[in-house]
Amino acid sequence: MSADLVISIGDLAGHLEKERSFAGSRDVSLRLGDSTVKGPIAVTGVVTGTIDGVQARFRVVANARLTCVRCLTEWERQLETESLQHFSVTPDEDGYAIVDKEIDVGSAATDELALSIPATPLCREDCKGLCPICGTDLNSDPCDGHGEDSGSPFAVLKDLFES
Repeated sequence: MSADLVISIGDLAGHLEKERSFAGSRDVSLRLGDSTVKGPIAVTGVVTGTIDGVQARFRVVANARLTCVRCLTEWERQLETESLQHFSVTPDEDGYAIVDKEIDVGSAATDELALSIPATPLCREDCKGLCPICGTDLNSDPCDGHGEDSGSPFAVLKDLFES
């Protein structure tokens, strides 16, 4: 747990509209499929008092290593996401809680960042992917085809779809 993202809010909870800015970082290791976020994330925001706790409005920035689901090209991209989360004095299963007059914005920021990792990243919208026969990257080297594949056990099915 990073101390700069654990914020003391004893003077804010229950005090409407009272606020405090914060900034910090935390090391994370997240993975979704072949895409990863590993290393520091930067979090900036404002904590504001509410009747039953505080709300944190924050922005998270991190570098992600993505892999295209069509052509398997890898690249790095900066992910950015914003969120508004409520931290309650009385914990419930739907939200974040205040513990010992402190909140851990880093956990909420990590959760939001995990949700911003693309589930099916594409290197570009018109990515052509790989040739299913030889594996050639069709974006950089158009495949000339592979002729008739009459030796395939599925060749007889081809006639069913060409009517």
